[in-house]
Amino acid sequence: MERAASGAAAVAGIAHGSAVAIGGEDADTLPWALVDAVREAGLTGLHVVCSEAVLLSGPVRTLLASGGVARLTCAGDGGRAGDLTGEITVRWLPPTDLNERLEAADASIAAFLAPVGPDDDDPSQPSQPSRGRAKYRREEALRCDAALIRAVRVDSAGNLVLDSGPAGTDARMAKAGGLTLVQTSAMDKRPLHSSEVDVPGIHVDRVLPAHASR
Repeated sequence: MERAASGAAAVAGIAHGSAVAIGGEDADTLPWALVDAVREAGLTGLHVVCSEAVLLSGPVRTLLASGGVARLTCAGDGGRAGDLTGEITVRWLPPTDLNERLEAADASIAAFLAPVGPDDDDPSQPSQPSRGRAKYRREEALRCDAALIRAVRVDSAGNLVLDSGPAGTDARMAKAGGLTLVQTSAMDKRPLHSSEVDVPGIHVDRVLPAHASR
């Protein structure tokens, strides 16, 4: 685990056209310093993965306005987004579907069959033959080139304590990312006890200390 001296150093290695997962449940848990650093790097053609609440936050709106984002995959129904996304291609997913696709990436499963309910048919996704009375839709894993996460605490080995805990979307993003970049305001000198750890340090590449708030 590397301790980044600046936002620019933290996001080094993210390329144009990358899929970037942005964690957080709302504006208060958003890794704003990392989002700002991605925007300032001038990256283009990005595929951003986030929740609808994060999409509505100031730093992410600014990132969208910069023209660097080409695609969005969002957990939510789009009811609050309005015309925020402009000409960007958007796919809305239920939060459980997003989590399943991230879990598949973590497990190196390229694709899987998800059951389709009577109101869940998606014409953009190919249907699979029914098994009995159930219908299934093929879903691809959501492997991200980078994940931007905000942690409550981080120890010297990169072990994380997250607001959303070990079963939240942030933990899944951290494990499904090629580069896992973490913003925190609390670096622990003592090692975290295993019972406290939400994401083990083996998944973490860089940590950016950022004490100011948005």
